[in-house]
Amino acid sequence: MSGPRKAVLALCSALGISFFSPALADGAPATARLPALAPSPAPLALTADLSAPLAFAGLTLQQAQQAAVPLSPEVLVARAQVDAASAALTRARASFGPSVIAGYTRNPQAGSSPQPASVEQKMFNVGLQTTLGNLAAYLPALSQADAAFRSARFAEQSAERSERIKVTNLYFAALNARATEQARGEALQLAHAQLQAAQKRFAAGDAPRIDVVRSEVTVARATADYETAKAADANAAEALALETGVPVDALQQTVAGTPPAVPPALLAPNVAVQIALTQRGDVQAARDDVRAAAAGLRSARVGLLPAVTVSAGYAHGIDTGQAVSGPMVNASFELPLNGAASSQISSARASVAEAQARLRGAERQVTLEVGSAVRNLNGAILATLASTRAQAMAREELTATEIGYRTGASSSLERAAANAAYADARLAALSAIYNEATARAILALEIGP
Repeated sequence: MSGPRKAVLALCSALGISFFSPALADGAPATARLPALAPSPAPLALTADLSAPLAFAGLTLQQAQQAAVPLSPEVLVARAQVDAASAALTRARASFGPSVIAGYTRNPQAGSSPQPASVEQKMFNVGLQTTLGNLAAYLPALSQADAAFRSARFAEQSAERSERIKVTNLYFAALNARATEQARGEALQLAHAQLQAAQKRFAAGDAPRIDVVRSEVTVARATADYETAKAADANAAEALALETGVPVDALQQTVAGTPPAVPPALLAPNVAVQIALTQRGDVQAARDDVRAAAAGLRSARVGLLPAVTVSAGYAHGIDTGQAVSGPMVNASFELPLNGAASSQISSARASVAEAQARLRGAERQVTLEVGSAVRNLNGAILATLASTRAQAMAREELTATEIGYRTGASSSLERAAANAAYADARLAALSAIYNEATARAILALEIGP
């Protein structure tokens, strides 16, 4: 290679300038090609934008989450439990107050002397009745039902958050699969173009047969990668469509979009964890479970008191052949001696201890989840910066290798290696971009409620 050619190649490599000449593609001799070099657009894969689409044109991330939540079986179960808890709370509120009682009595009686006769007692009464023990247990039972209702509502929020996280992963996985398919398709186009150039150079006697063989191997590998990526794209799109209930046609086009915003303060794990502990529904549900268990313990302790039943009302009828009428009052006293109340208290104490342990477990789980989400996001941000820079460097290497191959300074093996390195770097950059977008959205969800 002449000195001027080496100087031109070195300058192009240093500046990252890509040159393409039609003469290079038709296999003309190198000595005749060098003066005809002229600036021209780089191959398709090299001109691809470094950015990645972050949304589907027919379905935003928020729309996907809103559509998926009502379809989630876990959310439907949680909402049914809320309805049941609401009915139990209504029943507990209505349990306070007396009961209406009514009765009718008809019994035979002996008549008065001196002329014994058979007469009948007929008595009708109506009134109100209450059990004083039930009245004492009313407030603890009501508190328990109210805490159970709040716990069910927070559990519903937790189920909705889990579904939103699931949809977020599916959403960006589908975008990543779509971008990967496009990148694999562009790599396949480039491989075909390089194969055609190698065939022309071989036909013109400017390149050995091995260059054609290597290009054919590259095309075969690129074809396999493209077909695999195409299937992965279809699978990811179908999974998202099934989860959200939207047609697959709504996922055909992608748009630039913007990554989910995260306040800088949340990038500190300790701050994010403290906020989550005050907002997360699962923690609030666990705290309400503790309150419900404590109310159940108070209700069980009331069971130690004797049950006094009092009824009052008005009676009217015939007794011993005489008409009678007037107010009536009955009272009864019941004190169980079987020790059932003590066993109930022991069971309630165990329920309180269990609820407290579950609360500690929920707080520990939230601390792990939110802390991991923050660290994952911080790592994803750095990974995106590093992988994007690596892609730019691999792009420069491929550009320089392409120039070197056309001028005879690089071999087909070096070009194939540069192609593979750039393809890997580009896929790594895409993966990092979508990982960061996913981490941003998940952190916002993990904070609560």
